[in-house]
Amino acid sequence: MRKNSKLISDQTGRLGIAFLLLAVVVLAGCQGQSILDAVFPQQEEAFGISESLKESPKNKDAEILPTPTLPEFTDLNVWVPQQFDISGDSEAAKLLKRRFQEFSENNPQINLNVRTKPANGPGSILETLTLASAVAPGAVPSLILISRSDLVQAASKDLVVPLEGLSEVLDEKDWFDVARDLGMVERTKYCFPFAANALGLVYKQPGFNNDQLNWSEAIRQSDKLLFSLGDPEALTTIALYLSAGGVIPGKSGLPGLDRTALLTVFSAYSVAAKDKRISSSLLEYQNDDQLWAAFLSSNQSSVITWINHALSEPDAYKLANLPSFGIEPYTLAGGWLWCVTEANESDRIHSIALAEYLSAPDFLASWAPLSGYLPVRPSTVQGFKGTPLQNTILKILDSAHVRPDKSQISDISVEFKRAISELLLQQNSPEDSVQNIITRVEELNSQ
Repeated sequence: MRKNSKLISDQTGRLGIAFLLLAVVVLAGCQGQSILDAVFPQQEEAFGISESLKESPKNKDAEILPTPTLPEFTDLNVWVPQQFDISGDSEAAKLLKRRFQEFSENNPQINLNVRTKPANGPGSILETLTLASAVAPGAVPSLILISRSDLVQAASKDLVVPLEGLSEVLDEKDWFDVARDLGMVERTKYCFPFAANALGLVYKQPGFNNDQLNWSEAIRQSDKLLFSLGDPEALTTIALYLSAGGVIPGKSGLPGLDRTALLTVFSAYSVAAKDKRISSSLLEYQNDDQLWAAFLSSNQSSVITWINHALSEPDAYKLANLPSFGIEPYTLAGGWLWCVTEANESDRIHSIALAEYLSAPDFLASWAPLSGYLPVRPSTVQGFKGTPLQNTILKILDSAHVRPDKSQISDISVEFKRAISELLLQQNSPEDSVQNIITRVEELNSQ
């Protein structure tokens, strides 16, 4: 009895296995091959060989193609100052953000990260870049947007990559001369110009009768001309001095300060003070922000300032070039520049491609009129077409020169500011003021 039961049990087990195998075969016949493959995977797939690349048993001589490799991803980190924050609500911010997005879409192998940092002070782009380069090279960004003043310092510390031989975009004719010069240090091309700014005359309507006045016309046509004489750099006075034919002393052997040009400016200040067109109250304005705030809160009709203030509200103000003491118009300019900082030479091609993409004329023609800054390419002035600013902007940019580096004028600025104070407080005559400046600067240069 036990033997019969065991026999029946064995037969039942064998029948169960048979039915199981039959079910598997049926499933395989009914598109169940994937189940088999999952249970018993093919060796080629285990090593990453796809089904289409398997060797056919019927044609052993068939060509086996290599497995395509995925593109290598590259991190591209960009630092921009707060005034160019792409998360802002302005139309310029939205347009710049879209430009970054388009580059990312066209280059899916690039991980593009845009970070915002202060333009000046603690945690600024230049300060952070300097620190990262010294202690954490891996944290150095690929591309930065910095001012002309910061470029000069960055280039002296080898923090930015010269563009000589890396890009031909700066050799194009479609750049204002001053824009191209903004991106150069000691005749070496470093950066791609992005936005410009310049000293000019901003006034409320109706104001002046033309957009290119000499100093006498500007003083005569304005009730009181507002400008900063307390600026530590004395930049407006230096610009007027240069317009009168003056030069900035350089290395040993180069000309010193021009006495005639200095006397022209200080005599004009003296006459304007006697006529009550300017006063010692102008010494209170230490920077451009203070000056602009005073202009907005006063009933004065005109101010010499950086004209990005007026470009931010083009319908509220009119522009004129900086009043000149010479025959030709003359003003000083600064700007913002895309500079390559990528340490990895093989990755620099991506940083340069992005900088070129952000500096392209088709984009800048749309972005510049919304930015509150001056354009850097002649072709992009068309974005101001139909506005009264178009011709004035062209005149300003054609007469603009790169502002002197702070290191160039530090000693001169101190003496200019001191002499202006003595003059307006009636402590010295124009002739004495000029002689004091020349004497003091010569003493400093001889040390």
